[in-house]
Amino acid sequence: MKELIIKVFLIVILLISPLSFAQGLNKISLLNELNKTYGIVLNEEEKSYFESTNNELVTNLFSLDEKKLSKEERDKAVDKLFDKREKSLTSSLGINKYSDLKITTDEKIKQTIQKVKSSKMEP
Repeated sequence: MKELIIKVFLIVILLISPLSFAQGLNKISLLNELNKTYGIVLNEEEKSYFESTNNELVTNLFSLDEKKLSKEERDKAVDKLFDKREKSLTSSLGINKYSDLKITTDEKIKQTIQKVKSSKMEP
C-alpha cells in the first residue's frame, strides 16, 4: 500500500511539473529564448535590430492577453506576430544572414511558438 501511494504521488508530481511551466511565461525568459542565435555571429547593428524586433514581438504577445481573445483567434494572432518578426528580420538582416539564422533557430522558434500558444503570459 505504501509503495502504491508513493508511485501515485510521484506520477502526480511528474504531471504537475510540465503543466505549471506551461501555465505562465514571463517577458525575460521569452526574450532570452528569442535572442539566442546559437552560434550565428551578428554585428552590433544586426544584434541591436534583432533584439529590438524580438522585444517588439514580446510586447505585442503580452498585449494579446489583455484583449481576451478566443483560443483560435489568439493562436492566429500569435502566428501573425511571428510572421511579422520573420519578415522584419529578413528585411533588416538580409536574406542570406536571416536564412543562416533561421536554419539554426527554426526548431527552437517552433517550440517557443507552441509554448506561447499554450501559456498564459505573465509580466
